[in-house]
Amino acid sequence: MASICAWPACPKLLMTAGLNIHKQTNPEQAAYWGKTVGVQGFLINYVATDWQTDVGTRPDSSTWQLLRRFQTLYSRQGVTDNFIKIGLYKGHDWHDARESERVTRNLAHAAALARYAGLKGLALDLEPYKPTWGGTAGGPELARLVEAEGRKMGQAMHDAFPDMTLFVLPDVLREVEHEKKTSVDWASAHHGGYQLSAAFVHGLLSVPWSRVVIGTEFTYSAHAERIEPYMQAAVERYRGALGEWKNNFSIAPGLWPLGPSAKDKSARFSPDEFRQRLQVAFHASKQYVWIFGSSSAWQKDGPFGPVPGPVATSFQQFLNVIHQVRASCDTSRGMPRNTK
Repeated sequence: MASICAWPACPKLLMTAGLNIHKQTNPEQAAYWGKTVGVQGFLINYVATDWQTDVGTRPDSSTWQLLRRFQTLYSRQGVTDNFIKIGLYKGHDWHDARESERVTRNLAHAAALARYAGLKGLALDLEPYKPTWGGTAGGPELARLVEAEGRKMGQAMHDAFPDMTLFVLPDVLREVEHEKKTSVDWASAHHGGYQLSAAFVHGLLSVPWSRVVIGTEFTYSAHAERIEPYMQAAVERYRGALGEWKNNFSIAPGLWPLGPSAKDKSARFSPDEFRQRLQVAFHASKQYVWIFGSSSAWQKDGPFGPVPGPVATSFQQFLNVIHQVRASCDTSRGMPRNTK
């Protein structure tokens, strides 16, 4: 069983979206994200996109070599804490045992790749972009099966990368709780809703992970004073699912300051509001704070969006906030910045 973690002096700032590893694995881009923007890790898309993607087991393959090269280049610029992000862009048939076996294999291969490349682990995005946790995917009668499959998938990833950090987003237990409180019909909710995700997460968290991080999305637009209470509530929701390794568990609040849509790079709130929220998030977080990047909102002429274009007019102020909050955290906690 893992021992109690020694958490870093200050949380590290991660980014999801905004990066295309196939176009931006070079020293210039590594310096841009690590020094100019000031992030310390990515939830990386386009490697193992979904549960159906098999990255294989060959270190000499182009995917394995690309990810290792990415980690080498970016870590030199302080972008050390990277994760392979895996989504649910296709549905899953829980009645099909062979399909579940293939997914278990694919997740194990992704974990092995993360270990080989020197990443921290995997980030599982459990938002059902296609029915997975309800609707046509099945009802509550599948809860025991889904929990058992979640345990198998978790164990396979853990066996492939015993020291990995498991990053899960969003806070699916909150989504289930919200659906129950609002009497949402889980068969007609967002792609069938989240109900079965609770069983899956209980199975997933029965594995003795070195570290587990839950990334919250309901903090995207929360006012600064609401972020820490939301995080505390999330801890309580997961308390019953945690084993003896509960001290290795943390909540990572997500913020969404720029890019309301893929076609709009403008600010969702002011730089000063971003400062307030980022300060609270850094104060309350043990390990990570993360930003939803929304296409290329954080980069002029970035790789995403319908046409290349400039960033928001206040963009430099947002960059200043990141560097100032990180520096302030380092100073207030009395330790040098942890970049390893």
